[in-house]
Amino acid sequence: MGCDGKTHARFPALNLVVMRIIMIRALKWILGIVVVGALSFWGFGIYVFESKGTAVAFQSSDGNWADKEVLFKGRGFESIATLFELYKIKCNAPTATLQRVTEKPNIFTISRWFDDYEAEKWRVPLSARNTSLNGASYYPNASMEHCYNTGSTKDEFALAKERANEYISTL
Repeated sequence: MGCDGKTHARFPALNLVVMRIIMIRALKWILGIVVVGALSFWGFGIYVFESKGTAVAFQSSDGNWADKEVLFKGRGFESIATLFELYKIKCNAPTATLQRVTEKPNIFTISRWFDDYEAEKWRVPLSARNTSLNGASYYPNASMEHCYNTGSTKDEFALAKERANEYISTL
């Protein structure tokens, strides 16, 4: 049983088949790891950037003030309530009420999964956006002449914060 050239010629072909199988398995594993990594990264991004819930927009019942939460900056409902009370003080609008203009998100919206619908901001009455605001989420703009843009004293701000805390406790 000597070595003929035909026997050795078959082993390299067999080695190529085995190598291809190994390569295909390795590529499948690499692809799987990439897909799992991408999904994990996406999920982590949702957790980090969307986990604070929905940023809600508010307006005054008289249509002369509007503002919106900026959750990733830490500007939540307490800040909005304080600024609304400051508006009522600065602009002599004691009868104005705070209205929510953001509806609860669709159940298929990912940020809905992280919202706490028992939170005070969702207890503010929902209203249609006032037409005088022209769809603006912030009113008045800082460049406008408006009673709200005249600056505030520490006493006014302290009073607004106190009133906001009282308002929030009633929700």
